Amino acid sequence: MKADISRLGELSKIKFDEAELKKMGGDMESIMALMDSLLAVEPVDFEGGDEYAALDSLREDEVKESFDPALLVSQSKDAADDCFVIPKVL
Repeated sequence: MKADISRLGELSKIKFDEAELKKMGGDMESIMALMDSLLAVEPVDFEGGDEYAALDSLREDEVKESFDPALLVSQSKDAADDCFVIPKVL
């Protein structure tokens, strides 16, 4: 597990010291145990049929008119060339 966490750190350009690796290893083991426990969960039978979420039980798609892009951009305090301006954070 320690080698896997170190490798993930390398790939994401994060360096862990020994204490962080140990803590991260415990956290990862807890996450894996939780994921393993989900394998034991039995699906719930909705509507008494063999299908759990049948497509015919879902709502119909409704086509609706889209918003006017120019109106949306005009509501932004920062806009340029008919586009939203996203501030650079980093």
